[in-house]
Order: sequence, then structure tokens, then C-alpha cells
Amino acid sequence: MNIVDFGKFNSSFGLVKSPSKVVVESFLSWQQKILPDWGFELKLEKRQGKLGDALIALCPRTAPIVTRYLFWPVDENWTLYFDNGVSGTDAGPPSVLSSRLGVDAIRVVMADEVIDPVSGQVTQYPATILEFYSNGVERRHIFVANDGGKWKFGELGEPFLFENMAAYKVRSIKDRFTNAMLHSYLKELGVNLSNANSVLTEPDLGYLLTKHGKMPASYKEFKD
Repeated sequence: MNIVDFGKFNSSFGLVKSPSKVVVESFLSWQQKILPDWGFELKLEKRQGKLGDALIALCPRTAPIVTRYLFWPVDENWTLYFDNGVSGTDAGPPSVLSSRLGVDAIRVVMADEVIDPVSGQVTQYPATILEFYSNGVERRHIFVANDGGKWKFGELGEPFLFENMAAYKVRSIKDRFTNAMLHSYLKELGVNLSNANSVLTEPDLGYLLTKHGKMPASYKEFKD
């Protein structure tokens, strides 16, 4: 069970070390140079209240393109990023925003196993992943993932001093990097995800961006 519950969006999300207003402005500046060429525009909606309600507003999930993006303050330093892609939040924007803003960013995966109740097939394999970016460059990558039934572990880059290196050598591969360890690492990096569950009021704001335009013939919406 995940320590912090983002419901349907636990599987993957991003974090950018900058206030939410600054992050969304940078994202808009980036996207508004790209989207018009494809016949799309973004509309911005300011959000207050509970993160859970804002996450519901991201639905439905879509493919092959993302149509909704949510930026939500964890605190004055860190901003959460989610999108409504059917395969989970895209890893690209946190790294791009890290580069554009000259700040740190993180991609987090806390995916539980999901089994289709009708077919009995696994539709999502469990994984725990941390990717840390600085100025757009990936500095650290740690993962444990069930790759189609086989557990795999890996780590790249220079370890942080706070890491539990002994855990990476335990016999059980799936226990080498757990959700609890990931949360602990995030706190060492200055991110307390439980703060995101606070009810937002002025002057703190979240931002929901919605993409509008003619969708491709392959466009689909998915019910969770």
C-alpha cells in the first residue's frame, strides 16, 4: 500500500523544485510555442480545495495524446505534476522544466499491481522508481520493477549520502527499493508528499490546464 494516496494517479507523477505559479508559467511558455502548429491551445483554470478533487478533474485518461495537466503545490518549494495519459504521467515534462528553470526535478513511480477483473490479466505491473534531475540532467536513477513477471533492480549515477546502500544487496529483489524507502529519500530531498493533502486556499493555488483542438482519428478516452 502506498504511504501517500493519489488514487488513480499513484502510478507516476513528477515534482519540480519551484513554486507552482512559476512552474505552470514555464510550462505554458514552452507549450504555446509548440501546440499552435498542431491546431491546439491550452486553457488554464486556477484550482483551490482538495488535491483529490483536482485529480478527478484530470479524467478521463486519454491516448495517444495527453489532454489535461495538473500542477499542485506541495509547499512553497516543490510542485507536483500530473497528466492524464493512459499509460501514466509522462516523464518528459519534469526533466524539461528542470532544464528551463535551472532547478531540480524528480519523477516518481509507485505502481501497484493491477489485474483486470474480467480477463484476470495483469494490466499494470508493480514498480518503485526515483529519477532525479538537476538542470535537466538525470543525476540519479533507482528502480525496482516487475518486468512481466520477473523482478529487476537497477541504479545509475552517484548515490546520495542518505541512501540505504545495504538494502540494494538484499536477497529479495523487490525489497531492494520499496515505497517506504522512496518516501524517505524524498523527505531527505526536502519533499514531504503528505503536505500535498492540505486544503488549498488563497494565496496558494493549483492549476489545471486543458488542451483544446481537433483530436486525431486515433484519439481515445478511457474509463478507469
